[in-house]
Amino acid sequence: MQEDLLQKYLENKLGPEEKELVFRWIKKGGGNQKKFNVLKAKHVAGALKSISREEPVSAFNIFQKKRNLKRLYRSLSYAAIVVLLISISFTFYKDHFNIQQKNSSNANQDILIAHSENGAKKKIILPDGSTVILNIDSYIEYPINFKKETREVSLIGEATFDIVHDSLRPFIVMTEHYNVKVLGTTFNVKSYPNDTQTETTLITGKVELVREKEEPIILAPSQQAVFNKAKNKIKIGKVISEDVVAWQKGTLVFKNTPMQQVALDLERNHNKKIIIKSSKLLEYEYTGTLDNLSLEESLQLLKVSSPIDFKILKYEIILNMKE
Repeated sequence: MQEDLLQKYLENKLGPEEKELVFRWIKKGGGNQKKFNVLKAKHVAGALKSISREEPVSAFNIFQKKRNLKRLYRSLSYAAIVVLLISISFTFYKDHFNIQQKNSSNANQDILIAHSENGAKKKIILPDGSTVILNIDSYIEYPINFKKETREVSLIGEATFDIVHDSLRPFIVMTEHYNVKVLGTTFNVKSYPNDTQTETTLITGKVELVREKEEPIILAPSQQAVFNKAKNKIKIGKVISEDVVAWQKGTLVFKNTPMQQVALDLERNHNKKIIIKSSKLLEYEYTGTLDNLSLEESLQLLKVSSPIDFKILKYEIILNMKE
């Protein structure tokens, strides 16, 4: 694909049909996503250079409106370059998943996009009667009618699936790092692009994790597969299923969870940027339950139950290790 067409997409100068061409080109793989990421990084870096250092708040607000992204501020943290490259894919999908319905020329069938808006969760009924509950900032792509051979959906974010049994048509959830294959079962998948790991937890039935050039991994009920993105490895462990899906009731349950991941979960739930200033705190693992608490209540609980201190600013929250 011509680079000038990609550049026009980044500048929001393309019509719906041309945007669709770019969207499908990136999804084909073969280095296309990587090429787009590089161009996107350059585009954002160029925009950031135009921001006055003397007026960071107002300049950020202008840039935020221009890109129509609530969470681009994440790219302005002290670890901006790492987070930015990881979140580029999410930004791209977010731009396109605002389209409620589009036609897929590749699949020759109508495709639906569902997403949870305004910090809320959303329940989706799929064409076969299966149920999906989307967590905050999550997106699912699925056809109006499933094919005869398989039932395939794509997920960005977190969702709990309750799948209608069909022995002739496997149900497949496609994520960035692996596919989850089932016949009929209940399970939870957490696959946010900017998280440090991807998780699949089986609640009932049986699921199979499929990665290219690797043997499939079969999970039993109450088992969780955690894919570490940095190490490119999957670890299987035992969990309490009810804790994993507690987010449906507004509860966050952490067990030896890296503080970086805790901060990301709080960001999504409260739409407030959280920056960890201490390198020691990045390595700290937190265990606890935040049961339908406000952001300030959650921070107070973190402070009294662990060596964490915080400062609430206008546009962000700073976390530090207690001295």
